[in-house]
Amino acid sequence: MAKIYSRGGKLYIDYMVDGTRHRKSTKLDDTKENRLSIEKNVIPQLMRMIATGEIHKPKPKSFDHYFYIYEKSIDRTRTYHHKSWHRKRVLDHFKGRNIDTITRLDIKSFLLGINAKSRSKGTYSGTLIGTFEQAVDDAVISVNPALDIKLPKEDKSDIEWFAKDEVRLLLETATGVLKPYLMIAFHTGMRPEEILALQWGDFKDTHIHIKRTKSFNGGLQHTTKTDKSKRAVPYPQFIMQYVNGLKANSLFLFPDIRDSRGLYRKWYKLLTECKLPKKKLYATRHTFATTMLLENHMSLNEIAGILGHTTPKTTLSHYASIINAESITLSKNFDPFGSILAQSKNDISLDVAI
Repeated sequence: MAKIYSRGGKLYIDYMVDGTRHRKSTKLDDTKENRLSIEKNVIPQLMRMIATGEIHKPKPKSFDHYFYIYEKSIDRTRTYHHKSWHRKRVLDHFKGRNIDTITRLDIKSFLLGINAKSRSKGTYSGTLIGTFEQAVDDAVISVNPALDIKLPKEDKSDIEWFAKDEVRLLLETATGVLKPYLMIAFHTGMRPEEILALQWGDFKDTHIHIKRTKSFNGGLQHTTKTDKSKRAVPYPQFIMQYVNGLKANSLFLFPDIRDSRGLYRKWYKLLTECKLPKKKLYATRHTFATTMLLENHMSLNEIAGILGHTTPKTTLSHYASIINAESITLSKNFDPFGSILAQSKNDISLDVAI
């Protein structure tokens, strides 16, 4: 509530806003008439302006001011470094603009203009949501304009993988550090960043213990992508004859390779030499999973565990396209119910041929 007081023969108003005391001069003389006018007109108007935020509202700051606040709040996990350039792109686009001048349409136009997959656009969107949320907390905007922006869904592209004869050709042709790398990659399904972070002590008997990754910018992370990614994967013993050929003067198998980008030049050169189509290095992981599925070496649950997926649903979403129902054959008298249906009241004999 506002109060009137006199100082030096002039009338002042004393009031509180969000716990802060304010004192303002009306520049009116201390008379009975002026006191009555202030109580009847000035104070009610002042209260309305405080309630609507017309006065004493925090001044909006720039987008980058709130971006850096959000940046400090992000956990420094492996993905923090991997997605740093996504956040930089957002900052470069909106930098210098007052946060309250950026509209929902501005944000949507930015996201639609990015030539990237939906998953990557989710990273950009998350950065924008987090940044604007800081401004909401600062009470300079009342609504987060980046929330619930729907973008068109893209057609899911098929995974890239190699046939058995192609894998043999690649392994026979590969030289240098690429050969042991591919031996591990094709036979375990490990991610590139997991293989490059391997230490000699991670090889235990029949399993490789995955404990860390090398991030996209080459930084060593003592965490994996998710909790499920920290796992032990089986490996065939014969790959060790290639692995043992690496330098043993470091804790790491591949100490000179900063990150997966350091392999791509060698990888694309190998593909050209083998006259194979250009595919990402990640295709080795897809090849492992696809081969295991198609040849029934492992169940979907087992493959999910080896790949380090959070749930088998993730595995299924990746590899559903290669599980071809037409390739499944059942016997002519296939009866999964132990002939219970065949002994129905009409004693109908069922033959199912697929």
